[in-house]
Amino acid sequence: MFTSVTKKSASKHFFTYIGLTIFSLIFTFVYERFSYGESSMFMRMMFFAPLAGAMIYLLTGMGMSWVRNRASKLLFNSAIAVVASACLVKGIVEVSGRTTSVDMPYWYVASGLFFLSLITGIIRPKKLA
Repeated sequence: MFTSVTKKSASKHFFTYIGLTIFSLIFTFVYERFSYGESSMFMRMMFFAPLAGAMIYLLTGMGMSWVRNRASKLLFNSAIAVVASACLVKGIVEVSGRTTSVDMPYWYVASGLFFLSLITGIIRPKKLA
C-alpha cells in the first residue's frame, strides 16, 4: 500500500487551506461587524492556523516537510482544525464579554496531535522483504 503525499495531493491541500484562510478572514470580519464593536485577538488571528497549514503543504510539495505519509497528514490536518476551533471558541467567549478556560484542552490536544504528526512523519517503518 502506497500512502505518500504526492505533489498533486500537496497542491490540492495547499489550495484548500488558502480557501479556509480566506473564509476565516471573511467570517471574522462579518462576526465582528455584528458584535456591537467588540473584538477578540483570538478570532482575528484565527486565520493563521489554516495559513500555517498552507505553508506546510507548500513545503511538502517541494519535498521539505515531514508530512510524507497518510498518518502524519491526517494528524497534522487534525491539529490545524483543533487550533482553528480553539481560536473560534476563545474568540466567541471574549466577544461576548466573558472569560473562561474552556479552550485550554484544545491547545493540549492540538499540541499532542502536532507532536504525533512529527513523530509519524519522521520515523519511517522498516520495509518488508
